Amino acid sequence: MTRCGVGEAQWLPPGAWAEYEVEDGEEVVLGIDIGGSRAASAIVAVTRDLRIAAVHVYEGDDAVLTVSEKVLELARHFNVVEAAYDPWRWRSEALRAEQQGLRVVEFPQSHARMTVASEGLHSAVVEKRLRHPGHRDLDRHVAAAVARATGRGWRLDKSAHDAQIDAVVALAMAVERAEHREPAARLLGWI
Repeated sequence: MTRCGVGEAQWLPPGAWAEYEVEDGEEVVLGIDIGGSRAASAIVAVTRDLRIAAVHVYEGDDAVLTVSEKVLELARHFNVVEAAYDPWRWRSEALRAEQQGLRVVEFPQSHARMTVASEGLHSAVVEKRLRHPGHRDLDRHVAAAVARATGRGWRLDKSAHDAQIDAVVALAMAVERAEHREPAARLLGWI
């Protein structure tokens, strides 16, 4: 039996996930992590109240095309508020998605961005704000992730060189963007 988030530098306590349902047409935020020949590509859809609506994981170099098709399919199924993506391998596809009317947001996987996203995901799980219906690929990717120290804090990282954690990375991106609120405009003075 796999225990999610348990391994080197365990980052989640047992029993941290809860179950629920997500209806067609609900607002979701997508997290998109594109791999390549050695890493998986993943899309995770999360509602604003942090229910995981969909998890899709693909393998191989051509997964970028499959991801793009699945993003558009999810947009027909849910009300996609935005899609957060790492521009490293999905920038041109993001431009196509934007032309189709999808709001896309670059989310480079730098230490500065991923430490905040990793810590936010951890908080959402242990505070039982994030709900997950159970998905084998996501569970496997969560179990393969560890907390790795950086100069800016800790971030999710692979437990081994060949570990797949792309779904949990996409989840961290989606959770951060789902909880993100634009600051209200403030009048600083008259010009």
